[in-house]
Amino acid sequence: MNWAAIGAISEAIGAFGVIATLAYLAVQIRQNTIQLKQNTLAAQAEAINRSNTTMHDVRASIFSSPEIADLFYKGNSDPDSLTDMERLRYRMMLLNVTDSMVDLYTQTLVTEFAPEAWNTQGVNLVKRIMGTKGGTWFWSNFSETYPEKFRSEIDRILGGTQAD
Repeated sequence: MNWAAIGAISEAIGAFGVIATLAYLAVQIRQNTIQLKQNTLAAQAEAINRSNTTMHDVRASIFSSPEIADLFYKGNSDPDSLTDMERLRYRMMLLNVTDSMVDLYTQTLVTEFAPEAWNTQGVNLVKRIMGTKGGTWFWSNFSETYPEKFRSEIDRILGGTQAD
């Protein structure tokens, strides 16, 4: 056997090694892609769960205490009738509710997860809470503390300017 034949055999073995390596990498990339999709779905499920838990906690604080339920009802109906301390407590409740709305809205924008969650839960929550006299009072006084895109979306839902 001469050196040319040995070189040709070596090149063939090298080519086979490259093909085997590429096949192995293709399998690894596919498995990695599947794992990334599964991780994304798990993160989205966790985000939905976190938003639901936050809203559940807010609702639980209202329905488990007649005093808080009364304050929430009174604040939604007639915020001008609240004392300074009641207004502070009512504002803290709406801050919690609004923060959970921001969380859900931001997750929808940034991660593109569950847009239907915002379009159903979020939009309906905005209408139910911010559409009250108390919600209107809260939003007109404290909306500037929230991101511009979120403010535009809330204003759009409430019948204000169109969001971009």
